[in-house]
Order: sequence, then structure tokens, then C-alpha cells
Amino acid sequence: MADSKLTPAYDNKIYQKYSKKTIANKEKNKVAFCQDYGLTYDKKVPIVCLTFPLTDKNNVEMIQDIMNGLLEQPLEIVLTGVGTEKFQKVFTELVEKNPNKITVVDGDEETKRKIYAASDIVLVSSDTEECIEEAKNAMAYGCIPILPPVDFAEDYDPIAEKGSAFVYKKDSPWSLFANVVRAMENFRFPYDWKNIAVSSME
Repeated sequence: MADSKLTPAYDNKIYQKYSKKTIANKEKNKVAFCQDYGLTYDKKVPIVCLTFPLTDKNNVEMIQDIMNGLLEQPLEIVLTGVGTEKFQKVFTELVEKNPNKITVVDGDEETKRKIYAASDIVLVSSDTEECIEEAKNAMAYGCIPILPPVDFAEDYDPIAEKGSAFVYKKDSPWSLFANVVRAMENFRFPYDWKNIAVSSME
């Protein structure tokens, strides 16, 4: 995963340090982040982050394809908004129409680490190097990825109660959305969710 200075146990820039053993403290980061950035904190509502550059290369159009469905889910979206003019325009308009559901924040490294610490889910639309780096960094903070098949994340199996991610079929908007719904269903069970988050930090 990320190097030691990018783990929540040693990060002085997040609101509250935590480790796999003290992962309950991750929630304090969510509370403080919501206060700082004007989000409505709700323990039962996950924060979903997008922290990679919004570009064609990173297959952002696939997220655009499912955005209407995402916005119907009980979740809040945080994105850094860095990317091509085309996608910046798309997401700026989405923020204007859905100010209570989508928030854009700075994309500097310290802010990103606060996002990882506060977020429950990181949405990853491609297996490009940029997306993979963000997935790994977020996982180090117990932020569970929804991503295409990769060698460092295991798809969650609720029967075996094993896994560190929700893996969708590459380049399939339908599979991506289905796994967002699957993640949302599992988020309703705090004990199971905690175990997935701990697995993602390993």
C-alpha cells in the first residue's frame, strides 16, 4: 500500500489518527470533515470520494453515465474537481443542481488525506496508474474501493466474510452501478463494514 507517512496512524494532517485496531476513530474524521466543508453528517450515509483526475483516460464518462442513479442513492459525493475542462463543466453543473449531494474540495495532497480519512468509499473508474494510486492511498486509510479487477484488492464475499473491495466488470457502467448498490447494502451493517475497511488497510 502507501508508505508509512501516508497511513492514518502516523498522519498529523488528518483530524484524528487511527489504525486497524482503532478504526472506530475514523468516524471522528468524517464528523470533522463534514463540519469543515459544509456537508450534512449522518452516520448512516456514506461519503463517496473521487480523488483522481477527471479525464477521458481515466474513464470518467462511465461515472457520468451512472451519475443520475448515484444521486438517487443515500450518499454524499466528494470530489477534487481536477481534470479536463469538459468534465469540470459537467461536475460543476451537477454541484449546482445537487449542492446537498456533491461537494468539490481542493486536490492538494494534505486535503486528499483528509478526504480518505473521512470517506467510506472511493470510486475508481479505471485501472490507469493515476486511478490505482488513488485506490491504494485511500485503502491505506480504510476507505473501501469500488474498482475494476486489480491484483491488490479482493472482491468482498459476504458468505465467507472476506474481501477488501467491491470489484466490477471493467468498462461496464452497469456493473459499476450494481457494485455501488452492493456496497451501499453492506454499509448498512457496521460490523461487516468495519471488517472490510480493516482488510483494505492490510
